[in-house]
Amino acid sequence: MIAPGTIVGHRYRIIDLIGTGGMAHVYRAVNLSTHKVVAIKVLKDEYRNDAEFLRRFEREARAVLHLSHDNIVRAFDVGDTDGLPYIVLEFVDGRTLKDILVENGPMPPRIAVALVVQVLDALGAAHAAGIIHRDVKPQNVIVMQSGKVKLMDFGIAREVNASTVTFSGATVLGSVHYLSPEQAKGQPVTEGSDLYSAGIMLYEMLTGQLPFDGDSSVSIALKHINENPIPPIERNSKVTPALNDVILRAMNKDLNRRYASARDMADHLRRALKDPTGDFARYAAPAAPKSQPVRKPAKKRRHGALKIGLAVAAFVLALIGVFLVLRDVYQSEAGSFEVVPTLVDRSLEEARQKSENFGFHFDIQDYENSDTVASGDIILQTPDAGTKAKLGTTIYGVVSLGPSAPLVPDLIGLSPDEAKHALAEVGLVLGSVQYRVSEVAIGYVCEQSLPADTETTNGQVIDIVISASSETTMPMPNSMDQPLNVILDQLRIASFNNLFVRYAESDIVEDGVVYLQDPLPETQVLPETPVTLTVCGKPEYGFESDIAFNVDVDSSGTKVLAAIQETYNGLAYYRIVYEGSLEKGDKVPVSFTAYSDVEGTREVVLFSDGKLIKQQDFTFIAKGA
Repeated sequence: MIAPGTIVGHRYRIIDLIGTGGMAHVYRAVNLSTHKVVAIKVLKDEYRNDAEFLRRFEREARAVLHLSHDNIVRAFDVGDTDGLPYIVLEFVDGRTLKDILVENGPMPPRIAVALVVQVLDALGAAHAAGIIHRDVKPQNVIVMQSGKVKLMDFGIAREVNASTVTFSGATVLGSVHYLSPEQAKGQPVTEGSDLYSAGIMLYEMLTGQLPFDGDSSVSIALKHINENPIPPIERNSKVTPALNDVILRAMNKDLNRRYASARDMADHLRRALKDPTGDFARYAAPAAPKSQPVRKPAKKRRHGALKIGLAVAAFVLALIGVFLVLRDVYQSEAGSFEVVPTLVDRSLEEARQKSENFGFHFDIQDYENSDTVASGDIILQTPDAGTKAKLGTTIYGVVSLGPSAPLVPDLIGLSPDEAKHALAEVGLVLGSVQYRVSEVAIGYVCEQSLPADTETTNGQVIDIVISASSETTMPMPNSMDQPLNVILDQLRIASFNNLFVRYAESDIVEDGVVYLQDPLPETQVLPETPVTLTVCGKPEYGFESDIAFNVDVDSSGTKVLAAIQETYNGLAYYRIVYEGSLEKGDKVPVSFTAYSDVEGTREVVLFSDGKLIKQQDFTFIAKGA
């Protein structure tokens, strides 16, 4: 255990212990350079002398460092403390999906799909980077208050787990309830293995039950191999035929009959919400064992526009209320009656508690979007507040889902700035910008990561591709594990002209070696594309200056970066000397100490959200002078 206040890796101060798993302790810490709160996962002491595990951990940790996606808990750094490896992770304030399921039970389909689509987006990014998670489960999904999902544990969590299974001497990695058939057989895993686990997770979110359970890990694993699940539609009538088919396809025993990619599965889930009776995801299921129930044909449901649905729901609820009241009046004159309390605009928990206090029961009738009622609060109740009802009567309520999910705008043909503005208007964020040859006019968006009119969540990151000519774009060189001077020579020859170099201590490479780069290798870029290289080490400079800027900040969370321009073999680049985030305000101070290898006046440049906003000369003098 690491005591609070301990400095790890010369830059992270431990605040407190926030979690313990089977293989690691997780601490909350603060980065002394950026002042940001981070999470540090430290391997437990019992694995200190396991050389093979340590090598595997380091190898996988380095791979995770290259993952950058809005729905993945980011890894910033790896290191070693007292002989134990650690990973520095993004600190996420939220709850695991498992905790939410245990507390609330099955989810409405629209909410469940919104969450799983984000998990699939994360898996798609990981698969594109050549990484298979192998342990997709609700315990590894964090849901923030905003509804944003973060997928975690791409590292050692999949290597040591209490629920691993062994067959014929082969260790099968992953939690047994979410294990793909190929994992249970000890066979190689693929992207489809993660999608199978995602299908099981969605099954549990919608039904409140796992498709396969048993007395032992071995018995459960064998069910994954040999048995077909009870269709989720038979366990929850709110599961639509289309959604049922998507889940069963993802859980197909035959790897080749599952979805080809996470994106394909996510697209079908979105389509299932719009076309609940469609058969687009249907497949020819293998014959079910005699012991397993055979799926019954599901009744098709009519669906219409939202406004019509709301009106019908209100009318049905009103009829229910009238029926309940009339029944109580005419069936029994001896029963006790009470005034129905006001539950509208109350939280779901408050509604349940208040109903009980007045001698009534409470049940959820439906979920609906609302622009005026906060998510989780009651929109409509039946019987109405103020009417009298017999004690023990059930009050039915419609629960708000909050504002309807934003739709991704059509970005094709827009400039990068126009695309960023269009996304911001609906609460979405511009992500990575890449370039490729296309028929769209040069300099304008030719591809976007989510299609136009796709329902998504607030804060979702949308990546774009800009049309360029074959003469102007080039693949980003691979800078990983190479000395900085070698990479700078390569970038100079390739005519890159917007370079940033960040120094950070790391135990995975030698000093002076690049261990992170943005953009990633082989990404098509323009010569003016900003390139950031993270180099191992902390150069010793003999001169220092106290730097101070005043910045007008338009929005909280604005990222600022200060740098000093350096030159290598005629190539100019920026050496980063400060990074941080600022809260909204006028004349927000930005102050820090910068270091230089030469004495005298040097220009320090300040960037805000990637744009140069200030340039100022500062005098550097000998340290301690």
